[in-house]
Amino acid sequence: MSAPVPSRRPSGNLPAEITSFVGRRHERSEIKRLLSGTRLLTLTGFGGVGKTRLALRAADDLQRAFPDGAWLVELATLTDPALLADTTAKSLGLRTRGQATEALVDHLATRDVLLVLDNCEHLLEACALLTGTLLRACPGLRVLATSREPLRCHGETVLPIAPLKVPAENGTGDGGATGYDAISLFTERARSADPGFDLDEGNRAVVAALCRRLDGIPLALELAAVRLRGLSPAELLDQLPSRFPLAGSGNRGAPERQRTLRGCIGWSYELCTPAERRLWAQVSVFAGDFEADAVEAVCVAGDDEATALETVLSLVEKSILTREEHGGRTRYRMLGVIRHYGEEMLGEHGDPVAVRRRHRDFYAGLVARAETEWFGVHQRRWMHRMALEHPNLRAALAFCLRDPGEAEAGLEIAGRLRDVWIALGALGEGTHWLERLLTAGPVAPRAQARALWTAAWLAVVKGDLATAKPLITAGIRVARDLDEPTRALMTQVSGFYSMYAGDLPRAIARTEQALAVFRATGDRVQEISTVIMAQMAYGYAGETDQALARYSACLELAEEVGDTWFRSYAIWNAGAIHWQAGRADEALALLREALRLKREITDELGLAICLETLSWVTADFDPRLAATIVGVAGARWARMGDSVSTLPRTGPAHLGTEARLRAELGDGEFERAVRAGRALDPEEGLDVAAAKQTPAPRAARETDTVLTRREREVAALVTRGLTNKEIAGKLVIAQRTAETHVEHILTKLGFTSRAQIASWLLGQHADQGRSSRT
Repeated sequence: MSAPVPSRRPSGNLPAEITSFVGRRHERSEIKRLLSGTRLLTLTGFGGVGKTRLALRAADDLQRAFPDGAWLVELATLTDPALLADTTAKSLGLRTRGQATEALVDHLATRDVLLVLDNCEHLLEACALLTGTLLRACPGLRVLATSREPLRCHGETVLPIAPLKVPAENGTGDGGATGYDAISLFTERARSADPGFDLDEGNRAVVAALCRRLDGIPLALELAAVRLRGLSPAELLDQLPSRFPLAGSGNRGAPERQRTLRGCIGWSYELCTPAERRLWAQVSVFAGDFEADAVEAVCVAGDDEATALETVLSLVEKSILTREEHGGRTRYRMLGVIRHYGEEMLGEHGDPVAVRRRHRDFYAGLVARAETEWFGVHQRRWMHRMALEHPNLRAALAFCLRDPGEAEAGLEIAGRLRDVWIALGALGEGTHWLERLLTAGPVAPRAQARALWTAAWLAVVKGDLATAKPLITAGIRVARDLDEPTRALMTQVSGFYSMYAGDLPRAIARTEQALAVFRATGDRVQEISTVIMAQMAYGYAGETDQALARYSACLELAEEVGDTWFRSYAIWNAGAIHWQAGRADEALALLREALRLKREITDELGLAICLETLSWVTADFDPRLAATIVGVAGARWARMGDSVSTLPRTGPAHLGTEARLRAELGDGEFERAVRAGRALDPEEGLDVAAAKQTPAPRAARETDTVLTRREREVAALVTRGLTNKEIAGKLVIAQRTAETHVEHILTKLGFTSRAQIASWLLGQHADQGRSSRT
């Protein structure tokens, strides 16, 4: 074998950049950091995500650290693994007459070199073997590889590369062209295609939507930008319904798989095994992300092949799927363009309708389980999961609308989602699905009655009493021949309607009637829901003692099962009752506790209601802060597609508070504070509403002297619905100490339950309030 002939370019062979490199500051820093501690770093990610361009820019950044150069080995067109070492040698400028691997070892053994192996996915075994050999023999060598899956070589570090950052669905890129890498890249390439293009207020929202539609995939953005030579951004967006129109518009000098988005994805598909292709197609029926239990229920693998979950893991390694951790559980996600390709391939692997029906059946079962366990120790887990599964619930309901024979299954799902849609702040969406499914085909009376009940509930919560009334009438008619619990549901929602329609005696009577049935049949979910309705109805009617008794009963029920959702609503309503009675300081404490609980469970409607009520109460203490909270609440109502001013009970109080604040602050100051609240990030807005110190409490009352100061503090926290563990955390004491305080309070007052403590303390405040007014 002859001695290697060194290259005439000892500094390397990295190609010059033809177009500007945009973004990826974090990834470039991370590559530099990782290569300081590892000798093999593999950038993984789906085709078109920008691995090659990032690797080349990172290698260029690092050239000074490698005296013998940074060298690129392009492997995309290499099909024979046996030629890998020879191709690598040629890329380094070596001429060999024998074993190329030996020549590489001889050349690199005493050199400090960065070797960039680009596009290794179709030569994984050969790349792993050669890389391992070179790293063991050449201590000054570092390897930066790009591949759609790891090389699985000893000592390898893997850095997944994600698409570029895009604005959120409700964002328009307000941070400017540099606020999001995807917008920056699209703008740069658009200017190359059309020198007259500029990102401005007129097209910013459209460009943001384009970037979202294309998932922030650099290749897709670049191919789309070229189309601006003949189309406006709005016209281009209109022509992107299928995500695959970007053919024949790229660089003619690039390989086919890089000239069209479809070619790029097809390249990845061809590299998959038959089992992986089948699963790719089957998981395309999922919307958003999904968990392993869903894959195992929906996707079918061959008898002699790997299980569905094992195949999912291999697709993760190939960057077809990505994985994320949510609350200790793993969820998998597929980019929209990849999912669309899988949908096109679904027919090649069996009956697409059968796969979609399995998807629907799985989520029908999931919704049924969530409803059963919603009130109990698993409540937060189910609330979190239902929020994550929102896109899949939509997909399941959409499937049911395509065939009249599936309508009943759709109604079974939709009828169970009342609390989910309330928590998501998706009242309008819930109404949309229920209205369509109720007219989509023949259904059994029980499913119809439950759906009418849910639709009526959502209509009342939205303040749409005109829509709610015929739904309730129809539901009562359908339920007439069904069992007593189903009839009680219609009685319950009829009482809810009457409460918001202003007929409080009827509301109380209907609510109590339904409550008796739910208690007798052991339906705990409907029992506590109806107790809160009774609490509200009595409160609106001015029957404070009855309202507080229902509040105590709700706290007792909630504590038995570890509930947060219903407890937070009861505490919120207790705060509203205190405010109506003129006890603003007590109201403020309760409402902030309700807001804290709502944040823990991410109840969108509940957060909006708590913020709204907090603005009324805060007006008693800090008018400008109250106006800011009005803006924070307004932004939340707007995101849900609702307006608080139209709600029967909440609207008048909102308008009254607004008029009061305008009078105190002046129109200009009020509007400025509201705009400031609306402009806050949602979490910042919640911080503003919760961060101010509660006004100094009134002097201790003689009626409180039966308890020590610490016991009064504990009693107040019991009244707010806190558990012993939460009280301990609040007061920074041991849980056992908190339990002892509660036991002493019960003994001193002669009570047997925490609910009695709450009722007693609230009654004390009520008595003092009446005394102060007389």
